Amino acid sequence: MNYRQTMLQALIAFCGERGLDNAKITALSGFSIAQLMNGSKFDITDQQVENLWKNIVQFSKDELIGLHFGATMQLAALNIVGQIIQTSSTVKDALLQVRSMMHVVTDLYTMEIELGPKTCVIQYLKNVGFDHFQMTQRQFGDFLIAFTIYELKGLLLKNLKPTKVGLPSFQKDRYMDYEIILKCPIGKAEHYTVEFPREYLDFPIITANYEVQTLRINQMNKLQNPNELTGALSKRIFNYLLANSYLYSLSIEAVAGNFNVSVRTLQRKLKDEGASYVQIAEEVRKSLAVHYMQNSNSSIKEISTILGYAEPSAFVRAFKKWTGKTPTEYRTAGL
Repeated sequence: MNYRQTMLQALIAFCGERGLDNAKITALSGFSIAQLMNGSKFDITDQQVENLWKNIVQFSKDELIGLHFGATMQLAALNIVGQIIQTSSTVKDALLQVRSMMHVVTDLYTMEIELGPKTCVIQYLKNVGFDHFQMTQRQFGDFLIAFTIYELKGLLLKNLKPTKVGLPSFQKDRYMDYEIILKCPIGKAEHYTVEFPREYLDFPIITANYEVQTLRINQMNKLQNPNELTGALSKRIFNYLLANSYLYSLSIEAVAGNFNVSVRTLQRKLKDEGASYVQIAEEVRKSLAVHYMQNSNSSIKEISTILGYAEPSAFVRAFKKWTGKTPTEYRTAGL
């Protein structure tokens, strides 16, 4: 498998979710979508990838798009991390495997892990010879930071909060934007770094949730574009939340940032379509809940956690409101 091609395909899909004209962006970058999707030959050059990132930033008007992409990459990254999840027993095992695989994902960075008495620091160090691809370096470095944080959340079934994050690309006037995406203290640093408590290294990987992820990916098209939502933006947000719902809840601030609009503008546009963010988020939870109950053997507790409920009892109440039955009754009836 060509992991770099998979990453670029995921990036293009992400841009499509944001309403960008992918055909135009790729054409201006010097290649076509057909070339990118070619399963037998991948001949897109580093310069074309550099052009691609420049065009994406220009058309999205979002300098932090690498961070947004990293925060929503879990599903698309399964081809890369699936085998790691299945063969690792702890977070430390998983990180060591990721470090050994970095070269098949990118030539731009090398991953290092530094252990202190109470902390663990993941560093992404720039490799020599790629300084002329500055936009790719910056956006892919941002991507790696956000991806690391959100993937660790997924592996642990916990709301991981790093001690701090360092970004060479840090802009002080964008601090609130960084905080919405990364949800931790951020500052300027020489290298891309994520620091978190060392105790996380010994936490077990939740391998069962890889199966839940895979289930959702394989049947994603069946869940998209629900009849309950009629507006174009409403459905785009539903599909976006659906595709990126893995083990954390996206706030309206994060979603507005992803679509590069203010919260107020997003709310106004949804209101014009007769919808609200809360309604859409609830519809996503309902669709996923029914999907998991019908197609997986995950426990009610696991499903409630995956959907972001603090307690299983809250999930049970919501499920009964949606279907008229408790989750147990629903499964027993074979619905």
